[in-house]
Amino acid sequence: MWWLAVLVAIVAAVGAYATWTVTRVERLHRRARTSESALLNKLDDRAETVLKFVGQPGFDEVVALALSVVAVPAETQRQRELREYAENDLTRALRELHPDPAWADDLEAANRRVALARQIHTDFVRDAVASRSLPMAVLLRLHHRLPRPQYWDIEDPVQ
Repeated sequence: MWWLAVLVAIVAAVGAYATWTVTRVERLHRRARTSESALLNKLDDRAETVLKFVGQPGFDEVVALALSVVAVPAETQRQRELREYAENDLTRALRELHPDPAWADDLEAANRRVALARQIHTDFVRDAVASRSLPMAVLLRLHHRLPRPQYWDIEDPVQ
């Protein structure tokens, strides 16, 4: 009868580990999705900050790029790629502007928030992707059930 107790203990341990693994993988994927939403919000906020300076000298190209950023949603893979290109163009255009005390602080703060949100998203995606290769996650085929989180290939606005 002792072997039955050992068998029950082993099954309970494996079940607990499987439950822990599934919970961890799902939680990391949820955090990656949430951080992506936060990143998109910060990118939209930066574009809206740029749009506040419509009519300022030298802002014509930057405002047009900001409008293209706001106009592109990130729902499909193609839209996501277009949004990445638009964000990178906006970042490059903002770097080329000569700082003016009237707007430099607002844009610098918006760029810092974007950089922080991008770093947090990158960290969560890295952790979620790594969790997909855990032995129990592979055994339970979680990589088929959960969509793979994606990195945002955008330039760091703070340099």
